[in-house]
Amino acid sequence: MAKFPYPETLNTSELLFDPENPRFPREISSGAENIILEKMIRDERVAEVMQSIGVQGYFEGEPLLVAQASDSKKYYVVEGNRRLAALKLLNGELETPKRLKTVFSIIEDATEKPTKVPCIVFSERKDILRYLGFRHITGIKAWGPLAKARYLKQLREDVYADEPEELQLKMLAKEIGSRSDYVGTMLTGLELYDKAKDSEFFNLPGITEKGIEFTLLTTAIGYRNISDYLGLESKVDTQCENVEDDKLKDVFSWIYSQDQQGNTIVSDSRKLKDLAAVVANQEAVSNLKRKGDLNEAFLMTEGPQVAFSQMLEAAKKKLNLAYETLPSVSEVDKSHEDEIQSIFDLSKSIRSVIKGRLDDE
Repeated sequence: MAKFPYPETLNTSELLFDPENPRFPREISSGAENIILEKMIRDERVAEVMQSIGVQGYFEGEPLLVAQASDSKKYYVVEGNRRLAALKLLNGELETPKRLKTVFSIIEDATEKPTKVPCIVFSERKDILRYLGFRHITGIKAWGPLAKARYLKQLREDVYADEPEELQLKMLAKEIGSRSDYVGTMLTGLELYDKAKDSEFFNLPGITEKGIEFTLLTTAIGYRNISDYLGLESKVDTQCENVEDDKLKDVFSWIYSQDQQGNTIVSDSRKLKDLAAVVANQEAVSNLKRKGDLNEAFLMTEGPQVAFSQMLEAAKKKLNLAYETLPSVSEVDKSHEDEIQSIFDLSKSIRSVIKGRLDDE
């Protein structure tokens, strides 16, 4: 990695937020300043940074890393956007959203409101990207998985775009001290995520961008059956050219879509193994789509006959447990009688069908 230039002092008015900040979706990071600001205050704990700077001033030992903006004499802050937001709010360059009373209070109590800040200036944004990988992927200020994936995509496009894909993945892995298959899976997951996001997550209930656990998606495509179901050549098929929208919708509905109680069909990452078995069996997939019960669909993976036997055995065990519990039930009512009558009638119907089929043999 090239040696850093020496820091120089710049006015905060010369500094702009990074339009390609990996921590945010592109439409936010490249959008209006007030939207970026609200996102940072809400999710990035900017108020805490403001409080620290407002009392102690700006720590000279942490210069902002900036790159010259090609269309102006200003600079994009590639590393330090949260600190930039804190500075601009404190010194009044940015208007504080009126409903954020805590921020107003911090500004009012602040004794330090810097308008100049130490910066290390780079001629191009890509010259800073490698450092970001060290700091936020292998270093102590780690980004979340989705931000890491966005960073890898930027580094790939800005630094290694002219290399063949296999070499790209190897070089990216070397940059962050990882394996090429990990990098490939992250980039594939991001491509799937972006496809779903472009389709507004297929308007599935209960899915919000903030609520998506990205690692569930990258873990899911690590199962060959799931990657095959989606139309991926492998878990490192970073182009995702053959992915079918309806299959991607299925996977997002099973992993992320929530019911009214906030529950998902795949309750946690351990259940992805069951989902992998289900998607390899068409009858099980049909059952899952119809019923939305992964446990029941998983039973179908061994065939309807085995599933039917297992369901009867499970029903018998629960009825035995109910019978053993009955003596300790202090009160029974008409609803209990109605429920057991329904079970009795249903059992008779099942027995009648089975008996009829046996008689026909």
